[in-house]
Amino acid sequence: MEEVKENTKNTPISKKIKNIKDKGTDFSLRILAFIIAVISWFIMSITQFPTINKTISGVHVDFNMDGTAAEEKGLEALNYKDITVDVEIKGMNYEIGTYTENDLSATVNLKDVTKEGTYLLDIDVRSNHTTDRCTIVSVTPDTIEVDFDRMTQKTLKVDAEAPLVSAEEGYTLNKTSVTPEEITISGPKNELDKIDRVSARISKSKKLSENSPMQAEELVFYDADSNKLDSSKFTANSASDYIVQFEIYKKKVLNLSVNITGAPDGFDVSSLPMKLSEDKISVITPHLDDPDEEDLELGDIPLSSIDLKRTFSFKIPQKNKGEVNMSGTDSVIVSFDKEGYSSATFTLDSDNIELVGTPMVFTSEIDNEKLPNVVLYGPKEVIESLTDDDIRAKVSLSDIKEVGSYTKEATIYAEGKKNVWCFGTNEVQITVSKPKTDDSSSDSELS
Repeated sequence: MEEVKENTKNTPISKKIKNIKDKGTDFSLRILAFIIAVISWFIMSITQFPTINKTISGVHVDFNMDGTAAEEKGLEALNYKDITVDVEIKGMNYEIGTYTENDLSATVNLKDVTKEGTYLLDIDVRSNHTTDRCTIVSVTPDTIEVDFDRMTQKTLKVDAEAPLVSAEEGYTLNKTSVTPEEITISGPKNELDKIDRVSARISKSKKLSENSPMQAEELVFYDADSNKLDSSKFTANSASDYIVQFEIYKKKVLNLSVNITGAPDGFDVSSLPMKLSEDKISVITPHLDDPDEEDLELGDIPLSSIDLKRTFSFKIPQKNKGEVNMSGTDSVIVSFDKEGYSSATFTLDSDNIELVGTPMVFTSEIDNEKLPNVVLYGPKEVIESLTDDDIRAKVSLSDIKEVGSYTKEATIYAEGKKNVWCFGTNEVQITVSKPKTDDSSSDSELS
């Protein structure tokens, strides 16, 4: 009985030892099988598929001008944008089989870029692993077009452009200006050379009755033919940095006239048959509070110089500072209508000459007995009715300071006639002396 029990106890232990040995052998065999499989695959890769072709997409192209002739000459790429390429490579399967875009480097070949212009440049690709036997089969795309130019600056005056801004009724937009007056533009030389002018533009519509500043909405670049250029090619200040100033002037009418001098008392200047080539002109003025109309006297015409044949020319003066004449003419011709008028020659007796204004400390007398060849003008029927006795004259002596003989101009008129005048100069000889002393009065005063 005891022997049977011992065998029963020993059987499970032996089985366990045997299972452990079996499992160890199986695990070792599995490892060995794996190693043999890898070696077999490696051997087959080398012997059956030694090289493969593989296409890798999305390889980034690096554009670098450092150390190139283009950089030394101050050139810059104008239109280059980052791109990627698809690359087909060839090599040992075990070397390139796991390649991705990070295992390749693509660059733009800049060796031929030596001056401004447009170039079709090659894209070069290489493996990042120098020990691998990797061949570049194709690159798609294999070239890229790039423009090169020198970057420079250009300074121009800025004009105002506001097609929809105007003045209210009765006013006018005299001029516009821009602050600051100039703009400095940076960009490619070839593009900058195309710019002929720059405008600070305001597109909105507005009516103005006073000087108004407005912020520019846009900077517009034009060539010599007024074609709009692409502003994205240039670098400059923002449009908001520029203020357009609108200068408003008021419209005004000037009524023109001339002053008749030397007329005798009572003469009706309005009776003269006088005509002005322009009796009113339009002006604009910066004085916005001025009235709509004003009078402007052009100058003087001596009455004695009018013979109905002669004309007088006057430059139109500036009435107020800053006003601008908008009439298109800068002078006025004064002429006289002879229709219905005539002249006659008379002799003036000295008894009809009146001396006025003699200082009280002097006495005066006329040396002339007569003044011949006195020419009068006036309406025909009035002139024909005059006689020598109708002619009168006045001589002013108010400026006399001492005794002596003087030649004085007489103002001649027809008595009672307001529309007759004397043409030419008529001079009278005058003697001025001290009053005589009454001796008898002196003696009686002394006694």
